[in-house]
Amino acid sequence: MFSVGDFVVHRNCGICQVKEIAPLAIADSAQDQLYYYLVPVNGSGSEIFSPAEEDNEQLRKVLTEKEAEALLTEIPALQDEQFDNDKLREAHYKDALRSCDCRELVKMIKTLCGRKKERMAQGKKTTASEERYYKRAADNLCNELAFALNRKREDVESVLVTIEELS
Repeated sequence: MFSVGDFVVHRNCGICQVKEIAPLAIADSAQDQLYYYLVPVNGSGSEIFSPAEEDNEQLRKVLTEKEAEALLTEIPALQDEQFDNDKLREAHYKDALRSCDCRELVKMIKTLCGRKKERMAQGKKTTASEERYYKRAADNLCNELAFALNRKREDVESVLVTIEELS
């Protein structure tokens, strides 16, 4: 379980801080069920509620500085994924985003960069959905690395160039 003040990654909202752990303050809600009251660090002003359960797959701790540095050194060794079927590829992208796992995001970005190069070689453009997947994965990865390394987002975006070059 997380504690008040902890920083966590919510799979849909990115990095959040646990503001409170309490039952929902909504009529007819179960008062014995605890929820994390989360505040996104991006300053959107909204509050997110997520069940305070051990097996909550929507949340995980933010990478530590040491873990982020280890990930940066691992990037060249992480392999992209090859798919013959577009539906399997898209399902993999969705799973990678849902997992909130930075290593999976790196592999996904490598896969997307490889696809982009293949399509360009064939005289085709990248699909709009692949552009959206790339943007979301890149945003999630860069935001977490910047947070963990205590740097500005712009300072860690060079990791995307490195990933593209390795694809």
